[in-house]
Order: sequence, then C-alpha cells, then structure tokens
Amino acid sequence: MLRTRVRAGAIAGVVMSLGFAIILTLTQVGDALIPQLAPRFGAPTPTTIRVPYASLIEQSFGDQIPGTPPPRLLSSSGEGRGGGEDRSEKSRIAYEHARIIIPRGTVLDETNDVHRIGYAFEMTRRPARSVRTAATFVVHLTLLLLASAYLRRFGPTRTRLLRTQLGLFGTMATVFIVAKLVLVLTPLSEFWIPVATVPLWCTFAFERRTAFLINVMMGFMTSCLLLFDLPFLAVLMTRGLASSLLFLNRKHPRQMILAGLGGGLVAATMYAAILTMFDGYFMLSRELWLGVQSPLLGIVGGGALAGAIAHFLRQSAVRALGSVGRDRLMDLTDLENPLLRKMAEEAPGSWEHARAMANLAEAASAAIGADALLTRVGAYYHDLGKTIQPKYFVENLAPGEHSPHEDLEPEVSADAIMAHVVQGTKILRDGGIPEPVVEFAYTHHGTQVIEYFWHKCKSKKNPKNLTEDFFRYPGMKPQTKETAILMLVDSIEAASRTISPPERGKFEEMIQRIVFTKLKTGQLDEAGLTLEDLKILIVKMADTLVAMYHGRIKYPWQEKEGRRASKGAIPAAPPSKSSVGPASGSSAAGESGKGSSKPN
Repeated sequence: MLRTRVRAGAIAGVVMSLGFAIILTLTQVGDALIPQLAPRFGAPTPTTIRVPYASLIEQSFGDQIPGTPPPRLLSSSGEGRGGGEDRSEKSRIAYEHARIIIPRGTVLDETNDVHRIGYAFEMTRRPARSVRTAATFVVHLTLLLLASAYLRRFGPTRTRLLRTQLGLFGTMATVFIVAKLVLVLTPLSEFWIPVATVPLWCTFAFERRTAFLINVMMGFMTSCLLLFDLPFLAVLMTRGLASSLLFLNRKHPRQMILAGLGGGLVAATMYAAILTMFDGYFMLSRELWLGVQSPLLGIVGGGALAGAIAHFLRQSAVRALGSVGRDRLMDLTDLENPLLRKMAEEAPGSWEHARAMANLAEAASAAIGADALLTRVGAYYHDLGKTIQPKYFVENLAPGEHSPHEDLEPEVSADAIMAHVVQGTKILRDGGIPEPVVEFAYTHHGTQVIEYFWHKCKSKKNPKNLTEDFFRYPGMKPQTKETAILMLVDSIEAASRTISPPERGKFEEMIQRIVFTKLKTGQLDEAGLTLEDLKILIVKMADTLVAMYHGRIKYPWQEKEGRRASKGAIPAAPPSKSSVGPASGSSAAGESGKGSSKPN
C-alpha cells in the first residue's frame, strides 16, 4: 500500500489541541506548583517576579524615578489637584500605572514598597488553584481549536496536512516555553521575547493570511503569561503583523532581519501612543534609564532578534513545518544529483520529458503565485520510477522498437505502468528527498484510470471480470497547487507533441480539453486551484508552448536542399544518353524514397 501524506481531520484537530493545551498550561503554571520556588522575605527570590502593567493607588508617594512628573493626586471627593499641593494630607492618594520587575536572586525587603507589591502579586499565584489552572487550560484549548479549524478548512492546502499542523503547533509551543523561561529566569523586559519569529516562518513557508492568524494566537498565548498585559498584547500583535507585512520577498530570506527590525520600530511607535493614552505622558529618557528592563528597547530589540532567529533557523523551522527551504530546492536542481543522473542514463526519453515539463510547469506556477522552484524540482523527480522498467514507456523506445505491451495482457500492462508511481516514491524516500518533492511522484497521476488498457480489456470482453478500479493509479489526488499544475503539465506536454502545425489556437483547445477532463474526473478537487487560476494557467501554458515550438528561419543550405527535394518530386523526362548530371540522381533518389515508404 502506497503511504501518502495524511490530512488532518476534525478528530485529529481536537486531539492535537488537547495535547498541546496541556503542554502550554503546565508550562504556564508549572513554577507555581513547586513550593521551593515561592518567594520569601529576607531571602533571595528563586525566580524573577513580574507584575503586569497595572494601576497602582498608594497612600504615599514613595521614591520617584528621576525625570518623571509627579503622580496626579486625587482628593477624597475625587477632584484632581496638582502635584504641588500639600502631600501630607491623609485624604490624598497617588494614582499611576506601573510595571514591576524584581530580578531573580534579589533579597526581598519587607520595608520596600516595590518588593511588597511584587510579593503580594506572586502569592496570588501560589499555590496554583485548580480553578485558575482549569481557566488557563480553557484559554489555550480554545485558541488551539480555532487555529486547527482554520488551518483545516480555510488555510492553504499545505496547512491541512497532519504533519504540517503538528509541526506548526510544536513550533508555537517551543516559542511559548522559551517565553516562560525568559520571564522567570532573566531580568530582561518581556518585550524581548521573539514571538514574531513564528509568523515570519509562516510567511516564508506558507502565506501571509496564515501568518496573521498564527500571530494573533501567539499574541494571546504569550500575553496570557502576564494575565493579558494590554500594552504587551498590543505590542506582540503589532510587531508580528508588521514583520510579516514587511517581509516582501521569500526568495531573499535575509529580509527577515530587516522585517523584524521594522516590525519592532512600528510596535515601539504603538507602545509610545498607548502609554501616552494611559499615563498622559511618555518620556524617552525614563525608558532609556531602565536599561535592559526598558520596554522600548525590548520592543525594538525583540523585533530584530525575532528576525535574526527566523533567518538563521529557517531551514530547521521549514522542515518542522513540513515544507522544504529554497536552499535545499536549489541543491536538488543540480543535474549532477545521483538520482537525476540515474534517470538520464536509464530512461533518457522520460528524462527529456521531465525537463520539458519543468520549464512549462515553472512558468505556469509563477503565473498564479505558486512556488515555481518547488514545481520545477517536482517535475525533475516525479517520474524516477520509470528507471525500473524504462522500456514499458513509449518515450524510451527507439524508433521501430518492439513494445513489450504488445505481448502482455491489459491488466499486466496496467500494473507495470502503475508500478512507476509506487517505485518512484520508494526511490525518492530512500534517497532522502524531502517529502514535499516526493509528493509529486504519487500525485502526478492522481487516482485516474489508465483508459487505454481499460478499453483494451473491455474490447477483449473482459474475460477475468475486472473492474475499472483495477486500472486506477494507486496514488492520491493533488493536494497543492504545485502538484496539480504538474498533473496538468504531464498530460499537456505529451499532447503538445501531436499538435501540427504548432498554432496557438490548437494549443489552447488542447489545454482546455485536458483541464476540463481533470475537472470532470475530480482530480483537481483538493488542490485549491480557483477558476481564475485555471484561466491564467490555460493562457500561460499556451503562450509557453507557442514559444517552445516557434519556427526558425532556414539556413541557406537547408533552402537549397529543399529546392532539390521539390525538384526531385516532379516526374522528369527520361534522361538522354549523354545526361548523367545531379538532376537524374536526385530524381532516382526521390522515386526510391517514395517507393520505400509504401507498406509491404
């Protein structure tokens, strides 16, 4: 049985979401389950204590950070007064927003207001109560279920594969765990967490709409670590969105670094505006005075860090997402690859067919915005199974060579033809070829019936009472635009050789017939091609075929031979005894040629 890529169903989506929701929940509340990690006054704190951005109301002013305006006072009646009023009145309190970070290893002082606030907040998490843990689990489960449903029903066809969804959820969980470690082990601002890395990878491997969805999910999940700190959530959303939008060209992965930096600058602007809305002011000097704990520095630096990580780890990330990077694809286009050399030597006709397909398929893919390089590589390798029994395929027979199918029963011939799909898939997997390329091998014929041998079987009265399914290819229907294009091109390139003269109208009619046949038999149902895509493909492939088979001006010697041949085809008078020139020889040759072309 041919093993193909498995698509994620509803049950698989629920199981995956439950599993990863448990992982995320344990990551979030895990430190609260360990009594030894609880802070105590008079002892170094075992983890970094973080109080999310929140409103603070104090009876006294306490120490004020240099360079900041005094907090606004509220009287007992609720009327605002200036900071220069008498601060000794007991009825006046201070109101301001604050974000508190107490680094790991700090000895907690009970007389320090900041330490008391941090201790009080941390003790609300300890011990982890079952109700809060269950609520955290529900948050993560809901987000993962929504993500799985979108990928399964509305995402690009590649994200509907079980392997891809597992890789994507695993990547998201990895970044989430890294975020938790940064929060509990370092004094860095939480804005340094490179959450935008995952959306950048999604933009590189899939497309922007999927990246936007994953960015929203990652923003909510990560901000959940700080009780949905609003400025933190807004920055994560803005930075990931801007980074994905600024990553303009997937062919140049280095742009990820600049995209991440640009996303950080956009998010920094958003942060300054939000802080001004909350506090009524924003002071750059105060932000810079905080050093590594500066949110502003963390926002910009975190964006650049996300871009750098996305660039340098893109190959591993792309493999985790079930895709294949451009660097690896470029390596596979090397005609010195052992598998390609094997095909060129053992099945030269199939190899030339594959190369012609590659040019046509690459142009078609580029026309609709699909992965043109992946399509070219798939065209190179899709027929490698024909190297096992090359003479069973007409393109590998020499002119006049006997076809082995003439001596075989239809079902045996069909089995030999279908075997190249299974054998090619095995050769590619054994050769370490990435699965997205292997997919072309078992989808380029889909689940079509080998009509020629099926009709041959019926013409012989079907003595073994075989069904149509016996003549059906054992692969699967194309699951992506790229594999669907190769299926179309496989038939179109072969049929184009029968078009004479090679005119655009005839090419277009032939392409339309093939496309409509694939649609009628349902071979394109799961590929994600739209009617607009098909319209563009028909026009583009017709243009490419016209360019491939365009005429050439004849060389002078060709025109001379043509004139000689045309003269030789005209019956001439019997030569005189003295006439032994080239004309008589040409005439004799012409007659001889005509006679030799007649059937015996």
